Amino acid sequence: MGDEKNGTGDELERFSFWLRYPVKGRKPMGEGTVRTYLYTVRRFQRVLQGRAMDQGTAEEFVRHLEATGNSSRSIGRHIYALRAYFAFKSVALDLGAPAFLKRLPRWLTDDEWASVLETAERPLRDKRFPNRARVKALFYRAALMVYGGAGLRLSEGCSLKREDVDPGGYLRVLSKGGREDIVPVENAVVAAIADWVATHDSPWVFPGRSDRHLQPRTMQAAIRQVMMDAGIKNIHRAVHSLRHTVGADLRKRGADIRDIQDVLRHADIGTTQIYTQMAREDLRKKLPRRFVERQESESTADPNSGQSPVE
Repeated sequence: MGDEKNGTGDELERFSFWLRYPVKGRKPMGEGTVRTYLYTVRRFQRVLQGRAMDQGTAEEFVRHLEATGNSSRSIGRHIYALRAYFAFKSVALDLGAPAFLKRLPRWLTDDEWASVLETAERPLRDKRFPNRARVKALFYRAALMVYGGAGLRLSEGCSLKREDVDPGGYLRVLSKGGREDIVPVENAVVAAIADWVATHDSPWVFPGRSDRHLQPRTMQAAIRQVMMDAGIKNIHRAVHSLRHTVGADLRKRGADIRDIQDVLRHADIGTTQIYTQMAREDLRKKLPRRFVERQESESTADPNSGQSPVE
């Protein structure tokens, strides 16, 4: 009974099941979302300290998040998780998410993507590298193509099996909510996967320990490392930045927004619209600098001339 009161053990297991297998009218949650919601519940229970959960303790938890320096975006994610937990427990909660500025997600420029691929493939081009390094390079290239070529989510790429790869140019993917999707990919993606799986005999494309697939945390760290080796900084969610790169690149090359939605498998077209804005931002950066000389001349003007800007 104590485990249930403290939001641990059997109760968290039931909450996890409730999120993954919802009744009619609710969407099933993916593995990453479930993990995040459970983390929120554990933090909430530490604030509760055995007290009953209600509107007041929920608001106290939000104030605690503010006091400990969480951003509005982070607090919003915790509130979404808290709403789900209160619904699971059949406890009323009236709590909205805070307003926050929408920032464009991080994606790789053409030069950055080329640099990452070149860094990953270097041992394949230079025979002085030992065989172990060449095998590792095949792994990196396959992973980069799965995420930066096919645009898969982190957990989707990790859970790929050999049988999910169609040589004709398709990947069978277990998407959010347990839905099975067929994702069209370019031949280079299939070729990179084939080169890598030829180095091992596991049923998983990216095998981990104990006959299981590679863990998402390990994959995330590997992709982040190759990006750092390529000199790319300020990458927090490395794998997701590759997924954004796919969307931005498709839009930049003229793909219809509906086609991008199909490739990335967004349930809501509004999620896909961000790539139109990203393509515009990329265009803005490439525009010729027409007013450089004017800016330089203004920067050398005497700021103490005493004249009004309009005189």
